[in-house]
Amino acid sequence: MTAEVTSSPAGGPLAGVRVIEISTGRVGRIAGMLLADLGADVVTVVVPGQPSRPPQPADVCWDRGKRQLEAPDEVALALAADADVMLVNATPADTAARGLGSQRLREVAPEVVHVWLPPYGELGEWRDLPEDPLFLAALTGLAVHLPADDASPVAPVVSTLSSIQAALGAAAAVAGLVGRSRSGCVQPAVVTGLHAGAALMGTAFTEINDEPAFAPSRAIVPAPNWRTYACADGKRIFLAALTPDLFFRALEAIGRLDIMALPEVAGDFQSILDLRRGRPAVTAVLEPLFAGQASDDWLARFREFRVPCALVQTRAEWFDGPVVADNGARIALHHPELGEVVMPGVPIDFSVTPGRVRGFARPVAAGSPPWPARTRSDRPGGAVTSLPLAGLRVLDVSSFLAAPLSATVLADFGADVIRIEPPAGDGYRNYPLSFLAVNQRKRGMALDLGDPACAEIVHTLLAGADVLVENLRPPARARLDLVDTATRHPRLVHCSLSAFGDAGRWADLPGFDPLLQSMNGMARAQGGDGDPIVGSAGVNDVTTGALSALGIAAALYWRERTGQGQRVRTSLAVGSTFTQAAEYTAWDGAPEPLRGGELFRGPAEGNRYYECADGWIATAARGDLGRDALLSALDVADFPAAVRALRDLPAARATDLLARRGVPACRVVARPRPLRDPFLDVNGFSHLVSMPHGVGRVADHHSRWPAAPEPRQSRYFEVGEDTAAVLGEFGLDAASPA
Repeated sequence: MTAEVTSSPAGGPLAGVRVIEISTGRVGRIAGMLLADLGADVVTVVVPGQPSRPPQPADVCWDRGKRQLEAPDEVALALAADADVMLVNATPADTAARGLGSQRLREVAPEVVHVWLPPYGELGEWRDLPEDPLFLAALTGLAVHLPADDASPVAPVVSTLSSIQAALGAAAAVAGLVGRSRSGCVQPAVVTGLHAGAALMGTAFTEINDEPAFAPSRAIVPAPNWRTYACADGKRIFLAALTPDLFFRALEAIGRLDIMALPEVAGDFQSILDLRRGRPAVTAVLEPLFAGQASDDWLARFREFRVPCALVQTRAEWFDGPVVADNGARIALHHPELGEVVMPGVPIDFSVTPGRVRGFARPVAAGSPPWPARTRSDRPGGAVTSLPLAGLRVLDVSSFLAAPLSATVLADFGADVIRIEPPAGDGYRNYPLSFLAVNQRKRGMALDLGDPACAEIVHTLLAGADVLVENLRPPARARLDLVDTATRHPRLVHCSLSAFGDAGRWADLPGFDPLLQSMNGMARAQGGDGDPIVGSAGVNDVTTGALSALGIAAALYWRERTGQGQRVRTSLAVGSTFTQAAEYTAWDGAPEPLRGGELFRGPAEGNRYYECADGWIATAARGDLGRDALLSALDVADFPAAVRALRDLPAARATDLLARRGVPACRVVARPRPLRDPFLDVNGFSHLVSMPHGVGRVADHHSRWPAAPEPRQSRYFEVGEDTAAVLGEFGLDAASPA
């Protein structure tokens, strides 16, 4: 069975693909939204008899472009036989009880790609908790990674992990379709909330030689090269001078290279990070310096020297501003009841098969099947012997985090990924464990891309490749003749990832994740009425990397049907807008999105983080009944008393008492060894990899394909370690310039 191809590519790369979405939470709905944006016909199954409620921005956004069908599970399973993909977003217990597992689906619909999206993990004590962003942040370590001046957890205002899991799940669904087209084999995929956590926290929580996990400091004084500064006009800017070169350029821009000569620094870049000496000494110089001039002056000066920096803005300033407009990332649709609704557009751009938002959710006509019946193929379902992208070759010419991560996701799906670095290596190698986390299962080459001979080598490699991933600046792209790859390589899927897109005055500027958090309103929302709070986890980088993997998989699927490659474009700017899609969706009278504050613990008394005698727990007691159950479980009359009672209880005792009264709760994964938490361990969250200086422990997979072999083993590769071998595979001389 294959999906029908529409006569026009305007329907998107997934035109003709049929999707059944069964979701009890947000992740399945966001994944279904992404597939609908790319042209799939998504039917979301609504449990009959659900009470109606006023429309919420999340509902309007996440269900866009879909058709809604009220039907029990047995009807949804019967309909799956005429579908291509089935998304199931439910806990292990709920999935089993409802008969929605991959084995049952294989019996009734053996040619359907089954993607299971459990909220947390497949195993362990917390696997059947109801979906809640606070739980996922607690169990993945994000809660203890958000900025605080002590060891306490902070609740995220934006459920970024849900967006990451949804994008990874949608990418797995399309990769499964590619595998079905190529081999005729259908296999299930599992993308858990912990897989999203591994993608997000992989660079933040790493260990070497059994030492406690590395994590950026939670000190009150942030690193002077990576923080916000207050300016004379009352506005703030974020300085993102991550590497030594960028920091030296920043000092040159402000005319203070002498800072490197301070006794506490003594010319050593690493000294500026020292909590006791360099950090406070440099900060004491820079804070009054920034406070002496207006933000526009500083922004202009840093842009002149190509130093990444950004103004801290509100969500409205970003969504109504030039970057979003230049990228066409904001759309307005007329809703019959709500009037004009604004929301983010499709977060991935395709040169041949652009996606589009196809209106608001609409019901399937009563008594009518959502699709005409299909004739099943007579071919036997072959045994799965490989991952869905096995046999495909990816050339990764990128740096730092977002773009390399997208290629790593493809490697998890089975692709052979070849990483090309300059002879000096990617600047991200300054953080070797973080570099490993976003470059697992790849092979490494070193080429001087400024050498014309090496540029021709790249095109020889591209002639035998299926995918190119790059985040090159426009001049470098032109120098390598990669502006129009379709002419020389018409079957190539070329993914270009940038910071701010290819249009407008921002197009050629570098960018880092904190800049987007500052610009897109996330930092303001997290800080609430206080100072903006910029998280150190790369939420926009990782989300954009996952979206890029989805875009590549969708373009590969189109190529399987037509033989035609195309250009896929993503950016941190548009990816960051997708991350807050529900928060940006608005109409006159729409509810305001959540805002936080200093040491934000959660949105409600019953849904927050609480301190216990030996750690912290998260609770999700919703509604009057839930709150009453929490107070009754602790035998107290009000929430101030609950706070006091929980401080006297061990976390395990507290969660047990609450569970007995039906109150969902879990512990918060704690420092200094979050990777050793039993729940993460039983779900295979991390693994060991040999490193030049010992054994590293880093986060592992971003998906699981239970019927297929494991992907290529992870390893740390030195710069250019596989150059000779790869050149030989392409018939090139190993002595070619590098």
